[in-house]
Amino acid sequence: MIKFGLKLWSSNKSLLKEAKSLIADGIFQYVELMVLPGDNTLVFEEAKLPYILHIPHDEFGFNIGEKSSWEKSHKILQDNIELADKISAKYLILHPGFGKIQNAKDFLKNINDERIIIENMPVVGQRNENMIGYNLEQIKKLLNEKFGFCLDFEHATKAAMNLKKDPKKFIEKFVTLKTKVFHICDGIFQPGPDQHLNIGEGQYDFTFFLECIKNNNSQLVTLETPKENYESLKQDLENLEKIKQLML
Repeated sequence: MIKFGLKLWSSNKSLLKEAKSLIADGIFQYVELMVLPGDNTLVFEEAKLPYILHIPHDEFGFNIGEKSSWEKSHKILQDNIELADKISAKYLILHPGFGKIQNAKDFLKNINDERIIIENMPVVGQRNENMIGYNLEQIKKLLNEKFGFCLDFEHATKAAMNLKKDPKKFIEKFVTLKTKVFHICDGIFQPGPDQHLNIGEGQYDFTFFLECIKNNNSQLVTLETPKENYESLKQDLENLEKIKQLML
């Protein structure tokens, strides 16, 4: 049975009460939380919700593909591991970032937390960076038979477009991995950085996405759709309802 996750940032403290209610009512089954470096997490700790943590990405200084970022990246990672211990987070999702894949592999070599799962990337970052982990070969090198995998359908689709590959066949290769978490949103079939549109605003085949998920042992699916109002979960509920309608 598919379990849906609500994406929150540590800046979304005003939404926590409603999030607790939605999980209590079985609308969402967990929160995928990204804590910005330096943010206070006490209210999230006290909420005692089922959590997955998303480690802040390169925009916030976490980038294992460049050695110059390793010191800050180690600090951010350690902070997230400690928080995961406090809130009993099931997984910690990690973006490999941009730079050199060998640097990323070297960084991960001495990391042994079994809760860490690596997310696939688009080819091009938001600032035209050369991302790491955008195809199956690179992801396998990063997982190194040690870490789990997070399949982001939008990142995979954008990577396929940049590489001039068929998106469905490209995604099917990723599905051969033991995926722990899926990220889902809508988007446009064009190359470039990820977009993360509301369900129905783009061109993606959600029937195909859902089949990929249903054929997987783990069926944790986080909605990575946008929030126009950061004081409301209205769009999250609308996007969830659209996906559930596709499942009927």
